Parts: sequence; structure tokens; C-alpha cells
Amino acid sequence: MRPPAILFVIVCFVCCGSVFSQSPVGEDFDALGAPVLPAELFGENSPRDMMRLWLVPQVEQAEKAWKEAYEARLALEEIEEYQARLKRRFVENIGGFPERTPLNPRITGRIEMDGFLMEKVLFESQPGLFVTGIMYLPDESKYPKPWSGVLISCGHSHNGKGYENYQRVAALHAINGMAAFLVDPIDQGERFQLIDPVAKKPLASSVHAHNLIGVGSILLGRNTARFEIWDLIRALDYLQTRDDIRHDNLGAAGLSGGGTQTAYLMALDDRVSVAASCCYLCSLHGLMKKNDPQDAEQNIFAQTEFGMDHADYCMMRAPKPTLIGTATKDFFPIEMTWEGFRYSKRLFQRLGFGENIDLAETDNKHGYDKTLREATVRFMLRFLEKREHAIFEPEDAKLTVSDKEILVTPEGFTLLEPGARSTYDLNRDYAVELAKGRKAIDAQTQTEIRRLARIRPAADMPEAGVVSQRDETIANGVRIQKLVYQSEPGIYLPAVRFFPEEGSSEASEVSAARDCVLYINDRGKTSAFEEDILPLLERGVSVLAVDLRGWGETQQVGHKYYNPRYLGSDGKDFYTAYNLGKSYVGFRTEDIFALAKLLRESGARVELFGVSEGCIPVLHAAVLEPDLFERVTLKECLISWTDTVENGGYSNTPLTSVVHGALVVYDLPEMRAFLEQKGKLTLVSTKTGRLPSDEK
Repeated sequence: MRPPAILFVIVCFVCCGSVFSQSPVGEDFDALGAPVLPAELFGENSPRDMMRLWLVPQVEQAEKAWKEAYEARLALEEIEEYQARLKRRFVENIGGFPERTPLNPRITGRIEMDGFLMEKVLFESQPGLFVTGIMYLPDESKYPKPWSGVLISCGHSHNGKGYENYQRVAALHAINGMAAFLVDPIDQGERFQLIDPVAKKPLASSVHAHNLIGVGSILLGRNTARFEIWDLIRALDYLQTRDDIRHDNLGAAGLSGGGTQTAYLMALDDRVSVAASCCYLCSLHGLMKKNDPQDAEQNIFAQTEFGMDHADYCMMRAPKPTLIGTATKDFFPIEMTWEGFRYSKRLFQRLGFGENIDLAETDNKHGYDKTLREATVRFMLRFLEKREHAIFEPEDAKLTVSDKEILVTPEGFTLLEPGARSTYDLNRDYAVELAKGRKAIDAQTQTEIRRLARIRPAADMPEAGVVSQRDETIANGVRIQKLVYQSEPGIYLPAVRFFPEEGSSEASEVSAARDCVLYINDRGKTSAFEEDILPLLERGVSVLAVDLRGWGETQQVGHKYYNPRYLGSDGKDFYTAYNLGKSYVGFRTEDIFALAKLLRESGARVELFGVSEGCIPVLHAAVLEPDLFERVTLKECLISWTDTVENGGYSNTPLTSVVHGALVVYDLPEMRAFLEQKGKLTLVSTKTGRLPSDEK
């Protein structure tokens, strides 16, 4: 039978819990579960803005370093070294590229248009990964072949190459004597990577789908962009197989997400002689400062750390002709675009080719409007064809066809082609390959884990400081403390420490003063009081229940761009940290170290108890610093990160629970085995990070 004091705590918790969760910051903290963080710590901001406020100064510091490096880069040799270094790091940080395999191209149909021909093309960028595209070919009687070839990348659109304005810009190239190859990116047009094969409909599209591919890719040391870039590289390979295309006279163009893809391709592939990236290039530093880092493929791991901003995509290819297209009313701020253009222009001028970079601005919103379409084709004509004359899109010509007419595959889905594979399948294959090469955790592995998750040794860190403390007696001697710790400047960790009633069932066997369980639950520090914390108190140990940074009271909410059901609610802050080369897993592990050092300094023996996503930093802390902790308990622990990759588009592992490239070195089962071998692990339960199929 429970002691009366403990029973009182339960009654308080159960009766008041629904109210506590709704209590705004700044109210009286008498109730268990009410906010602990004082409102004055954050001034006009909310505690939920803590991570953004903490990360922005780091972005500003990275931006300052970027500008200083730019200003010092004057000599030709320095510029060439910088270009080679960034290209190398870029490719490394998206996981490298696969080997070239047979394209197996097929022409599946043709459409005769007024002044040009549309050829339907299907090829494989990797075995079984089909790419659909349309070749827009000029009228041979007017423009003899071979023609210059321009690869056009589609922006985020459900129908991909079927989107009217992408068709129009491709057709405009063709009627002016240049071939254009308009291709579907993954998860658009005919290339959805997650479909219902019976109903024949996509289950995820465009932005959301790219982000779903992102979480598994990150664990493998890859990026969604890796698939998109390689598709485009192989599309250039295809153009070079055709005898009607001038193999040494290739261009690339795109808008929005297609502008992103074009920016990457033009920076990495020297075959792109002329490039036009529209409605994307601005400033990654600026986007992060305004809390808008965009999609999975638009964030390359550690890119701000190694010095790569949007302007670098232009400067990495200097002095090759490059056009930046922008819109005055775009959500990509026009001021940022002009600033990036100025940096690029100055570097082009340092090389003696300032005229090779230009900017076209339209008085419009985000989109491939007529102005930007015409500007793109004029720029291509000028530098590919050496023809200098005004280009205007004809208003009376038929330049587009319907979504159905533009289909390359019989059923409109590449995944229904015989032998088709998805990007999820390719990631699964790589995860299996990596698992075969991993070994049990040893000292070398621990060093690699620290490097990957960016975790400092506990000995190099200060212990947490107590910012505020409030003691309360609940009943019959049961005492709690409401505490706010500071693990490092700007990071505040709200906590509740529970002390067991003197004379509880097992208190004679342990010392409450010397035994403390550090309880980590991503759902909130007191959200499972009766299930988890109460039994620990009955053991006679004290419990410090704490919200690590970005959980509980400092959890970012309201951001739906990354679909919280799948990827968590704090994708924007995650990608800011990701671009800085850091991880939330690392941040939270260091929080645990800071708290454990403080507890041990007071003479306490420390145990760890992790629940759900809380198990991830708990495992890292215990594996990297096993001597800090007496024992580790895991409840609802993710089976493995490999399981996350296996789940593909059904994964609901939050972004903040992944580490870039982790599966190259380690996985969660190996961490648990390490602790089990040391006799320190209690595994209560595991979970799979998968949403039920009927929730898709």
C-alpha cells in the first residue's frame, strides 16, 4: 500500500494535471507540472524561442567569418583553392556520388508542336531509379542540329514538368534554337517515391516528401539533395549521348526548388557552361536568422561551418556565365539576393570577368513568370549561342500540353515500371551495407561518436549552475524543488526534483541524499509522474525530472512546415544547428553531462532514466561517460536508427533525434549492448519509429 504522502502527490497530479499543461509562463508554480521557467528570463520572447535565440548569434558569428574569408580571397590561386575545397566538402557532406551505371534511355513517345518537337524520355540515374523528362527540340529546318542543350529543373510542384510555366520556359528555348531537357525531380510529376500501388496515387509529394527522405538520408550521412543532383548529372550524361546535342555547349536553368538544384549543379559540374538560377539564391545566413532555412535538400550538413553560403554556388563556378533571377515580392528576400549578387559580382571581377554574372529582377511574386522566362532564354542565347537579340514569348503560340499528355510512363508513376526502385529502397540498401561493417563499441568508436554528434568530454564542460530554486513541501515531509539550471549561457533547463518520504518502503537500503535518478522524457519532465517517477520515489531515491533543451517548456511549437507528425515541431531550429555542423543529440547529451557533474559534486550517485526520444541523449551520455552513471533505464527506446531508414516514408523519428552520418559508425543496439556488457542497462521496452500505414 502506498504511503499517505505519496498518495497525496498522486491526487494533486491527477486532479490538476489538465490545468497545469495549459498554465502560461509567469503564473504561480504551485501545481506539479506547471511551468518552472520564470518569464523574465526571456524578456519579450517566449521560452519556446530559446533555441532560436541561442542559435542566431552562432549564425551571426559564422556569417562574420564568411565575410572575412571572402574579403581576404583576392589572388587567383586563393580563389581556385577555395573553389576546389568547397566543391570537395559539398560532395563529401551529401554522402558522395554513386558510380555511373547504364542509363538505359528510352524514347516513349513524341508530340509535334508548332515550331518544336517534344520527345518523352525515360532513363535510369541509378539502377531501377527512373527519371522522366521531355526533350524540347527546335525546328530543324530553321535551326540545323546539333543544338546547344539546356537542362531545366522543376521547382516544387505536384505535377513537376507538367507545371505550365516550366513547360513554357522549355518551349521558349526550343523555338529560339536551343534544345531543352525538362526533367521531373523526385516526388514530383511521375516520380513519387511513396505511392499506393492499388489506388495509384502518391502518398507524399514535393516539400513534405523531400523532408521525409531527408531524415533517413541524414542518418546515412547523405542528403535529399544527393539524389536530385545525381539525377541532373546523369541527365547531362544523357544529353551527351545524343548526336543532335552539342556536348560541349550545355546550360542549366531552374526556379525555386529547381533554382536550388540548378545552383548545386552549376557549382559542382564543370560541363554547365551557362547557368540561370531563379527565385532561390539569396543568403542562407539570412534565412537562418529569420528562422526560415527551408527544405531538407536546401540544407547541407555543416555548410556554414565550412564556409558555404548561397553566393558561393555562383562563385564556385566563376567566371562561367551565371544569371541570378529574382522577384521583388518573393519570400526569398530581395535584399539578400542583391547582397549575394554583389559578393559574387566582385569575385567575378577579381577574375577579370565581371560581365559574366548578371541579375534579372521581376516586379512580381515568387514564380517563373514571363519576365524571368525571357531573361533566362536571352542569357542562354547570349552565352551559349553568341546571339544577342531581344527574346519575347509569343502570346499566340501553343507552348504547353496537359498533365496527361506530358506523361512519359504508361501509368504516370515510375515506381510502377518493371524493376523500379525508390530512393527509400536505395537508402535501405546502404543501411544494410553499413550494418555489416560496424563493430562493437570501443574507445575508437566512442571518439567517432563524439565527432559525429559534436559532444564535448564531460571533463571539459562546466557543471550546470542553478539560476533559481523554489522548495515546496507537499505533505507529511514529501518535498519537491522547482529548479532552473543553466547548462551554458542562454540555455535554461527547467526541472523538478522529488525527494522521497522518510521511511518509505526501501529508504533504509539507500540514501536519498546520495542517490538521484536523472529522468529525461521528451514529452515533458512530469508527464509520466505516476508511471515512472512515483515507483522510483518508493525505492527511496530522489528524482530530478528535467526538460533538456528544446523539450517541455522550451519545445518549439506551431511550425508545421516539416509536418510535426513525422519529423517533430522544431525542424527549423534543427536545420539551423545542422547547417552549423551541430546536433540536438549532442546538445542534449551535454545538458546531461552538466547536470550529472553538479549532482556528483553534491555527493550523489547518478542513474539515468530515458523515455521515448529521451533515450537517445541518455544512451549517448552513458556510452561516452559510463563512469558518471551507476545505471541506465530505457523505456520506449527506439529499436534502431536502421529501423528509421527501413520505415522510409512512414518514419516518425523526429529530426532532433538523428545524427548526421551516425549509421556509418554506430547504431542504438550497439550502444545498448555496450551498457549491457557493463551491467548497467535496464531495458523496459522498445518501440519502432513508424506510423501505422493507415495514418499516411
